[in-house]
Amino acid sequence: MSLRIIIKSAQIGSWINERTGRPARRLNTDDELAVLFDGDKADFETLSIDEFIEIMKANHQVLLVDQEAGKTFHKFVQHG
Repeated sequence: MSLRIIIKSAQIGSWINERTGRPARRLNTDDELAVLFDGDKADFETLSIDEFIEIMKANHQVLLVDQEAGKTFHKFVQHG
């Protein structure tokens, strides 16, 4: 596992797209985010990358990821 924190919008978008993920938010919440892989979750709505990034910024979150190709481990981390 090769962990890295990514904060730049382009890096986050690239990481998600390279792994065929979909940015999402739990329904009826403002800040509970997820990156979905392999199917939908009934209680999540898909977002655009831009919407996803804006919510992360508003909630002072960065993304901790496994940067190895094909790995999908990720975790949202509060900062600042």
